[in-house]
Amino acid sequence: MNQLDQTLEDLEFCIETLGMEDDQIEEVMDITGGLGIRPEYFSDEFIFLTGRGMEEDGQLHDPDYLNIAVFNGMYF
Repeated sequence: MNQLDQTLEDLEFCIETLGMEDDQIEEVMDITGGLGIRPEYFSDEFIFLTGRGMEEDGQLHDPDYLNIAVFNGMYF
């Protein structure tokens, strides 16, 4: 897949699947491009929405899952 086709596919994903507006698309494309990953991968791996609301979704996150302070204390 060439770069243009890939970009068009990424834009379609941001618009059709995520329902983003222009400024949101630009931000996601800049961030994922800087990381060297595609927006769909980023979304699949790092974002989850249940449709219940931000407060309820926030309770699903375990703050100690990847606690960098604990990691550093164990290995450094």
